[in-house]
Formats: sequence, C-alpha cells, structure tokens
Amino acid sequence: MPRPSRFRYVRRPINPRALAELSFNRIFTHFPLNWLHVTLLRQLGATIGQHTYLFAGSEFLAPSRLTIAGNVHIGRYCQIDARGGLSIGLNTVIASHCLLITADHDPDDPGFPGRTAPITIGQRVWIASRAIVTKGVHIGDGAVVAAGAVVTKDVSPWTKVAGVPARPIGHRSPNQTYAITYGPRYY
Repeated sequence: MPRPSRFRYVRRPINPRALAELSFNRIFTHFPLNWLHVTLLRQLGATIGQHTYLFAGSEFLAPSRLTIAGNVHIGRYCQIDARGGLSIGLNTVIASHCLLITADHDPDDPGFPGRTAPITIGQRVWIASRAIVTKGVHIGDGAVVAAGAVVTKDVSPWTKVAGVPARPIGHRSPNQTYAITYGPRYY
C-alpha cells in the first residue's frame, strides 16, 4: 500500500497578470529588442517616458508600480523591484547588474513579515555597475553611486557615494546639461 503524501496539491486559478509578468521576466527580457521591453512593460502597467532604453536580461517586479520619466538607460541583468513603488527621474543611467530592492523582511519579528518602501531616484543620477539600492531610499538629483556600493540611506543631490554601506566621497558639478535621447534599438 502506497504511503500517503505529506504534501497536498491544491489547484489554484492562474492569475493572468502574474503569468504575464513571469513570461516577460523569463522569456521576453532576453530578446535584445528595446521596443518590445518598453511595450510589454507598459502593457503590464509601467509608466515609461520616451527615450527609455532597457537592455536585455533585466527583471522587473511589480511593473504597475514603476515610473520611469524618460531619457533613461537601464543596463543588462538588473533587478528592478517596484513592489514598494519605484520612481526614476529624467536622464538617469543605471548600469548593468544593479539591484533596486523595495522589499525585505523584519528579521526580529517572529512572523518574519515582509516590508516594502519606495525608492525614488532623481534626475541625472548615475548608478554604476553592481550597486544595490535598498527600500525607502531617496537618491537626489545628479548623485553618483559608485560600482558595488550598497545604498541604505538617502543620498543628497550632487553627491558621490561609495562603499558598503555607501558613504559620501565627494561632490559632482551641478552644471550637467546632457540629455539621454539616444540608445541602441537592439541590445
């Protein structure tokens, strides 16, 4: 006689929005077609301005809570977590392999509940490769986050930060005039 299974299969209805988000993140993000990424994320509820370039391989969680003003580059293999809300300002560059994480858990609570808080990124910000930005952080206009930095606190405008945790290391000139109105169609 077979032993009864300890696990019971429960059939649940498929959530079409969750299935569409999963399909985007597991299949369509790997196609090197910027127009496809932007179109599908808009259909999933993201607000995305013109001249936004989303490079292949980046994952987007809860795109309906994502706002990208426009003139933005998001590099390859980033994780863009908008579950707590995420806003990215004009003329911003987020380099490859960055993590923007709006959720975590309370390790001291016996129930280990999830917590979310928004991330706000100002205009003309540069977040260099492999940087991590955690929930509840505001990065001011013109700030620079160095490669590999872990940002756990707000960054003042026109400030350069580096390290783990990120700390100010200098200032950037506020005389920046560039506009990101270009990018590859296929990448």
